[in-house]
Amino acid sequence: MTAPVPVAGVEGAAADPLTAAIGKLTHELSVLPLQGEKLAAGDSFNLAAFTLTNYTFWLILAVLLVAVFFILGARRASLVPKGIGNLAEAGVEFVRNSICIDVMGPEGAKYFPFIGTIFFFVLFNNLLGNVPPALPGTGTVGTTFTWGIIVFLVYNAIGIKKNGALGYLKSFIPSGTPGWLKPFMFLLEIISHTLRPVTLGVRLFANMYAGHIMLGVFAIFCALTLEHFTAVGLIVLPLSFVMQVVLRAFELFVAVLQAYIFSILTAVYINGALHASEH
Repeated sequence: MTAPVPVAGVEGAAADPLTAAIGKLTHELSVLPLQGEKLAAGDSFNLAAFTLTNYTFWLILAVLLVAVFFILGARRASLVPKGIGNLAEAGVEFVRNSICIDVMGPEGAKYFPFIGTIFFFVLFNNLLGNVPPALPGTGTVGTTFTWGIIVFLVYNAIGIKKNGALGYLKSFIPSGTPGWLKPFMFLLEIISHTLRPVTLGVRLFANMYAGHIMLGVFAIFCALTLEHFTAVGLIVLPLSFVMQVVLRAFELFVAVLQAYIFSILTAVYINGALHASEH
């Protein structure tokens, strides 16, 4: 185990317990090494030096939960599924029919394995992050940006395979565009496509991280009110508790919503690449 990392701004903040508590909260929500040491420049990789971070630990656990969920669902599959089997079948049908096929038509079914992987990976990480003391694997830009880049590479590869490299690039210029405007439109499309992995990554990360910050802040209000109870605490404590309940329910909704948004945008990008020649 690595030595604890000092929290900036916490030392000497005893006179301001709220500042100290928020500093501790942001520190705990940062990426902290749990085991191993970071490799220095020029060092060769070895398993002993691999850094397991707090977010990586919960991400691995979420992936294992996905595997266990579908293994149990497959074992209990029947003509009339029930329990986990029913839940797994409902989830698969939702992604295949309501995302893949609804967005891309019948040919969208063959892209279900990719989009389904994204949906359930994001969903289980988001949901697990709502179980204290777990952190969402999607709460770091490393994870969300990686998925954004993967989506970017996949849908562009599909577009090039379907339309040819030149045909795919030509689709960046809408038909009927005046000649003098074509270079400008092409540049805008290049910028738009380049920003897609960024927007995918930022949207998911920001929603998951910000939600935990808000939950943590109201938990701090509850704790400090109980520790330093005053007349004002009669108002602050119940309000903070109510906000904890409301935000927890809202975070569960956001966890599902963000998995849906990430997946449906992936389907939209793939559909656009498949029909690039029609633009």
